[in-house]
Amino acid sequence: MRKIIAMVVAILLSSPVLAIPIEGSSKYRTQVQACLKLLSTKAPDDYRFIQGYVGVIAQHDKSGMRAWEEPPRYQMSDVTAFHSLTWCAGTIAHDAYHSYLYKKHLSKNGKPPYDKWAGTSAEQEAIAFQIRVMKKIGASRHEIEYLESLDGTHGDTNSDGKLDSEDYKLRNW
Repeated sequence: MRKIIAMVVAILLSSPVLAIPIEGSSKYRTQVQACLKLLSTKAPDDYRFIQGYVGVIAQHDKSGMRAWEEPPRYQMSDVTAFHSLTWCAGTIAHDAYHSYLYKKHLSKNGKPPYDKWAGTSAEQEAIAFQIRVMKKIGASRHEIEYLESLDGTHGDTNSDGKLDSEDYKLRNW
């Protein structure tokens, strides 16, 4: 099985470097490049959307979108990146959607309200986009069913009934 995975990764990486810069270890960059290649070949329209809302993918201890940065930065943990190629690719799509919502609700007065781009309803929209993309790229039935079971509140890690930056601090993904 490992030989097959290694062959697939080698094939996916044999094309030119993709447009989204990746910051992290060599192993991390290889994994994320394979995910981006999967997105670009199996879901090219969605990949172009992602490119418009993710400017950098960076290895980090927690996963989350820093949509207010220029360029927008998706910080992705090793737990997320190495779960599977399809999961990694799906989370990139998911967080690109959060970045899209951030830009959509941005006003002249500054950052949009947190719930407009990262609250429960925003989470539900990002999950729906993630599911559509993951189906296109051949995600496992288990991954799709897990996403379909989410109601947008899974990020409420402190169980206080709201999604906010405090929850981000408590993440283990």
